[in-house]
Amino acid sequence: MKEINVYVRPNDLSKVTDILQKHKLGITFFDIRGTGRTPRSTSEIVHSYQTGRTTVPKFIGRVLVISIVSDSIVNQIIEEIMNSFDKQDEPYGVLFVKDVTNAYELGTEVKGNEVLVSK
Repeated sequence: MKEINVYVRPNDLSKVTDILQKHKLGITFFDIRGTGRTPRSTSEIVHSYQTGRTTVPKFIGRVLVISIVSDSIVNQIIEEIMNSFDKQDEPYGVLFVKDVTNAYELGTEVKGNEVLVSK
């Protein structure tokens, strides 16, 4: 089993979740903020308050999508996600793949790949 972590812009969330839902995979996602490895050419967002103070956010908003995928379809899922984005100089996000050594369903004796299968 593999854990797929995809960091994308909020407006690209549906590209990733549509692919995962098509394959009937479980999906978890979070709104997050952070910085990448290099500064991006994204436009600055400046907020003005009634006090006249302005602030520039130091962190960029992204969505983290997490899904656990069977070894037998992980390459297909990665390829579909990668192909759903047009090629450009600045990346849309990042996709990480991690090994999952085992999984256990709480309250039952189901474990391993069987945890990923809907009943």
